[in-house]
Amino acid sequence: MKGGNAAIELAERRVEQECAAGVARIRAAIRGQHEPAEVEASPFCECGERIPDARRQAMPKATRCFDCETFIERQSRRRA
Repeated sequence: MKGGNAAIELAERRVEQECAAGVARIRAAIRGQHEPAEVEASPFCECGERIPDARRQAMPKATRCFDCETFIERQSRRRA
C-alpha cells in the first residue's frame, strides 16, 4: 500500500502544479502580456525534470515529460 500512497501524493502534487501554472497563464493573459494561445509552456515538467526539446517541438504545449504523461494516462485508463 506504501507505493499506492506515494503515487497518489505525486498525482496530487502534479495537479496542484498544473493548476498553479494555468492560473499564472490566465493572469498573464488578463494583464495583456500574452494571448492565452500564445503563452509558451514551461520547459520543465511538474516532476522537476526538463521536458526534452524534441517533445516540446512535437508538442509545443506539453506540460509533462514523456514518463509523467504516460503515468497520468495509465492512471486515467485504470479509473475508466
